[in-house]
Amino acid sequence: MKKVLVITYYWPPASGPGVQRFLKFVKYFSNFGVHSYILTVKNGSYSSVDPSLLKDIPKEVITYKTKAIEPFALYNFLRGKKGKSVEVGMGNIKNTTSLFGKLSRYIRSNYFIPDARVGWNSYATKEAIKICKKDGIRTIITTGPPHSTHLIGLYIKKNMDDINWIADLRDPWTSIYYEKYLNRSEKSTDRNQQLENEVLTSADHIVVVSQGMKEEFQDRAKSISVIPNGFDGADMNASAPNVSKKFVFAYIGNFKANQNVKSVWQALRELCNEDKHFNENIVLRLTGVVNTEIRNSIEQIDLNRHVKYEDFVKHDLAVSKMMNSNLLYLPIPKAENNQMILTGKIFEYMASHTPILSVGPVDGNAAAVLKGCERGEMFEYKNKEAIKSKIKEEYQYWKDHGGVGRKEESENYKKYERKTLTKDYAELISKL
Repeated sequence: MKKVLVITYYWPPASGPGVQRFLKFVKYFSNFGVHSYILTVKNGSYSSVDPSLLKDIPKEVITYKTKAIEPFALYNFLRGKKGKSVEVGMGNIKNTTSLFGKLSRYIRSNYFIPDARVGWNSYATKEAIKICKKDGIRTIITTGPPHSTHLIGLYIKKNMDDINWIADLRDPWTSIYYEKYLNRSEKSTDRNQQLENEVLTSADHIVVVSQGMKEEFQDRAKSISVIPNGFDGADMNASAPNVSKKFVFAYIGNFKANQNVKSVWQALRELCNEDKHFNENIVLRLTGVVNTEIRNSIEQIDLNRHVKYEDFVKHDLAVSKMMNSNLLYLPIPKAENNQMILTGKIFEYMASHTPILSVGPVDGNAAAVLKGCERGEMFEYKNKEAIKSKIKEEYQYWKDHGGVGRKEESENYKKYERKTLTKDYAELISKL
């Protein structure tokens, strides 16, 4: 068996796509001759937790945890909040207007480079070297965000002989959408860029989740592969066609401000005005943390009576909600370089067989995946008429079939099964 040490900040009971990626790889690695060791943080600061994910960790996997120095407990105390959980994806940074907010953003941007999790590195680096020596591990994988985790791999690569290092990037680094809101000084910006370059040029192999990210990084990487996120077939329990009293248009997951597509709300409002039956039977179900800007847009267009807000739910229930909706909403974030965004959500959405309303760049990586899997087209953000037509089409099918929504028949999505993708990763490890 090949041994590999996975160094990841996010690990169960933390939840979210960043957890799912390596949780599922580790779940299936042993099927392909790879024995996993995990190094993670003890009592990390997470936006949400899901203890049910712990069941996916194989019993033979050894998990090491270290302490970390993090600023989030102090940050929350100063702004009158308890605990150390933080907003998803820097969710509130764009609209920070208070003096404290601006000051904390400046400190975070210029004293914690590349990010505020860097306080874990000194503890994790020491422990990682100890683990590699004790257990005879020659391959390490660092996964980020937080991209500060890759600096652990960089240090180990420089200070240990015969270590193979894979840097796994789930999101862009210096070009990520919220970077422009961080108010970094020129010196800090240069330092962040320097760290990105050093990681990309020093790692033995770079793994990214989309073709667009590969194109951004490949001129600096020794070698690079695309291994996207996917879906776990074990999570997708098929059920009989669901008869629903209402037509459920659903978004499941954390809903960020840069996913607020007003033309979708306008299309819903017009359909409500034009069709009494639609007005009486449409439910917009939003499960997870919904940004205030999105809530305000929905309220302003008078859709509140149709909305059902639900709190964060554990992963198996989230998947069940995908499968029992009538239309799923997939808005690609409105951001620079969003052609390269390939959200983890897209794969579970496709595996649910539920129709998808996809809105975003029509020439992007997500649009290409949907087309390749025969799961419909991507609509431009302002194409209200096409968006409206898609909603109306799925609603009419539901109405004509006695409350049973349409299910997509194409199974081209199965190439993104987590077990298949894990085989690709295991082969990469073996080559190194």
